[in-house]
Amino acid sequence: MFVRVKNIKGKKYAYLVENEWTPWGSRQRVAKYLGKAHPLTRYQDERSQLPLGYPETIRALVAQELKNHGFLHENDTLRSDAISIHLTQRTVKQGTKNATLQLNEGFLCDHTLTQLFAFEPADRPDITAKKLANTVLEAGLKLTEEDFVHLFEQAKAIKKPQNRGA
Repeated sequence: MFVRVKNIKGKKYAYLVENEWTPWGSRQRVAKYLGKAHPLTRYQDERSQLPLGYPETIRALVAQELKNHGFLHENDTLRSDAISIHLTQRTVKQGTKNATLQLNEGFLCDHTLTQLFAFEPADRPDITAKKLANTVLEAGLKLTEEDFVHLFEQAKAIKKPQNRGA
């Protein structure tokens, strides 16, 4: 699945779509409406010290990226105009409606924010690194090499759920 932006009557809207094969070839099916798409402008390239722990690092990286795009951090919420991102609830809203932020080469929305926090490492480090890089890119986070290495180290430490009944 991936995020696709459609231009409808001059306004941009984001959808979560998936490709499916039919007898006539590949078709895209809309899985979920993600809200109005808002392109953002980067104002600065500030970096901060990253904490230990995967969820804490993700929280800090998202906050850092949004601050670089002009958002203000209040407790666990980042705000700019009518748009608010609540990191604990993993929501991106414009007022009371879902919204999608076009950041760098990706999109920050409820779906991609949840994917970031729910990341689980693979058995092999090379697969984990690719999977993590794709997840970060899809969410629109622009990381330095040092930030990605730090995030990768935190991701490797995530405890996998144990198989029960084996």
